[in-house]
Amino acid sequence: MNSNWFRKLLLSYLPVFFVVVTILFVVFFQTLNEQNRKEAIKANEFLAQQVVRFTDNSLKTLDYRILRDTLSTAELRKFFNAKSEDVYINMQANTLMDDWKLNYSIIDSAYLIRLKDDFVVGDGSGITSDFVDKPFIEPYIEQKLAPGKWTGKRSYKPYTAEKAKDVITLVQDYPHFTTEKKGYIVVNVSLSKLKASVTPMYNPNLTFVRISDKLGSSLMDDSTVSEGNRTVLSHYVSPYTGWEVESGPADSGLSRLVLNFYSIWVIIAIVAVLLGVIWVVHVTRRNYKPISQLVSLIRTSALIKPEDGKTGDNEFGFIRGALEHLMEETTKTREQNKETVILKKKHRFNEAIEGRVPIRETEWQADLLTYHVDPAGSRAFVYVLEIDRYQQFIETYHHQDQSILKFVITSVMQEMSALSGASVWAEWIVDSKLAAIVWVPDEADANAQSVHIGEQIVEWVRGNLSFTVTIGAGAIASSLEGIRSSYELAGNLLQYKAVLGTGRMLQPSELDASKFRVHDYFGTIHSLSQAIRLAESGWKKHLDELFDQIQDSISSRKEIESFLQFLHQQLSRVFVELSKDYRNVWKDAGAELVELGRSWETAAELKQGCRQIFEAATDRLQALKDSQRTRAVIGDIRAYIEEHYANPELSLDHLSDKFNIHAKNISKLFKEESGGNFVDFLIGLRMDKAKQLLLSTDISLQEISVQVGYFNYNSFNRAFKNVAGFSPSDYRKQQK
Repeated sequence: MNSNWFRKLLLSYLPVFFVVVTILFVVFFQTLNEQNRKEAIKANEFLAQQVVRFTDNSLKTLDYRILRDTLSTAELRKFFNAKSEDVYINMQANTLMDDWKLNYSIIDSAYLIRLKDDFVVGDGSGITSDFVDKPFIEPYIEQKLAPGKWTGKRSYKPYTAEKAKDVITLVQDYPHFTTEKKGYIVVNVSLSKLKASVTPMYNPNLTFVRISDKLGSSLMDDSTVSEGNRTVLSHYVSPYTGWEVESGPADSGLSRLVLNFYSIWVIIAIVAVLLGVIWVVHVTRRNYKPISQLVSLIRTSALIKPEDGKTGDNEFGFIRGALEHLMEETTKTREQNKETVILKKKHRFNEAIEGRVPIRETEWQADLLTYHVDPAGSRAFVYVLEIDRYQQFIETYHHQDQSILKFVITSVMQEMSALSGASVWAEWIVDSKLAAIVWVPDEADANAQSVHIGEQIVEWVRGNLSFTVTIGAGAIASSLEGIRSSYELAGNLLQYKAVLGTGRMLQPSELDASKFRVHDYFGTIHSLSQAIRLAESGWKKHLDELFDQIQDSISSRKEIESFLQFLHQQLSRVFVELSKDYRNVWKDAGAELVELGRSWETAAELKQGCRQIFEAATDRLQALKDSQRTRAVIGDIRAYIEEHYANPELSLDHLSDKFNIHAKNISKLFKEESGGNFVDFLIGLRMDKAKQLLLSTDISLQEISVQVGYFNYNSFNRAFKNVAGFSPSDYRKQQK
């Protein structure tokens, strides 16, 4: 090969390099600028529309709520028909406005104006003449402005001493569909709160949003750039409020600066092209000699026969083809061997410890050599490690993260064993369990090593990971058969972690030292189910007794699950003969009990879950009993009210003392039976009697007031007008 090859290579690279780089730079900068501009406009248009939709929906929802309450709420009707001295009605009106503020966080303040006595209640309560916001509301009262629409930006303060806030206001008349107005409802929405609800929709450091009302006043503007210098990419007008929303980049100067860097980018591109040319020449020259030597070596090799007139193209093709084939075969063989060894090793481990196939001791020793397991001694024991609360574990971590964490646990077990001079063979036998055979040196205390290594693993996981593990440790073995027995014992120990506790190491001695007393579980469950059915407080004692028995006898998880299943069956049996209401209570509680049976980890968690379920069920059962008992006397209560309606002291508390039933229960049952509340029923009786006396007698209005239970004539007069629509004197005149 001669220098012509170098020139050919160089000339082959450079034209392609120039063409590709030049086209890429031109297309890149043109496309980038245009695409960025379009995307910025599109993003800002979408943001403006979203801001308008959000504010419109928020204000529409509030407007609809005010209109709905105006048309249907009794508190507003009473307030606008009442007088200022009626404190109770004023309190009801205040409560309604507090409910508005609670449900709509953007509300800054609200107040009601009653025209007949110029009384204001709410934020800034008082008389209209002294009201701070009188200049704003006066055009509405004089009907110079039409209510029902949102105002633009204005300053409002309920009291003179307070600092004014920027708000927008909705004024609603009352009644709504009549020309004669009794008052107005005023709701002020805080612009700062409205802005706080809109701001999370965008990044103020990158984008500005300006909202202006119909008059051009700025309602919201978070841009630090003056209007003349800012770049507005989109604007949108609200069809509901008529407000205009504008958006664009937060710092227009910075945007222009970035665009001005276009020429600098072109210079950088030219410099990069020149450096690329120099680099191509340098690399081509540097790679020339090794390639020349390699081609010469191939040509002199017995595998290649030089042919006259042939260029180096065939040689490069041959080298490339040979190398690619060799690399492909090598990689494929390596991956197959790796996967096969891993699967074979895991399969052989399971066969060995589970005893599924007979394995002689000599075969076992040969397997250890095959899989590069070097026992530290002739004695071994088996660990079975289980991840606690595995369902929570798989819900918390992604599948890939789960694999990494399991690998970490395996590595920790190997490292802790190695620090104690032991060797280990560990495999994940199921998703949540890791089994490990640990060989200890012959001179070491095997039992002490078992405890030491296991506790180190548990403590490391607790201190460094966000979950815990429980380890069951088997007995010391010196043969494969003994290892299988140790594995069986270790796995069986994990059945008792519900009682012995999680996040720790379990040893066979803990079962040997237990009392294993025989308890009357079924008798306790029977007593517990009967106490729950009767809603007796003693069920808690029976529940504590049941779990004390489980703890005392160190029951396994399977045994506890069987007790829980029997408890469910027993409760189903005692409730099946009761009424539908009682069966519905158990239906809900039973479903929760079944769900608890799928998720509990320890006996303490199971006990706490059962206690919560049974407490809720017994409370509902007791409420059913109380309801049935009180319904039996609701007829007597109605008769008593009809007989003693003239008693001024008649109230829910009076009836509660009389019939020994809680006042709230009387009110609830009275409404369920009659369809109305106690106060309306009592007022109706009194007004019917007052009408009879007004028409059939000539006694004074004061005497009639006393006879129907009102010492205060003003209270009687107000109540009569609310019911009849006329004062008592007008009613008597019209009927006669």
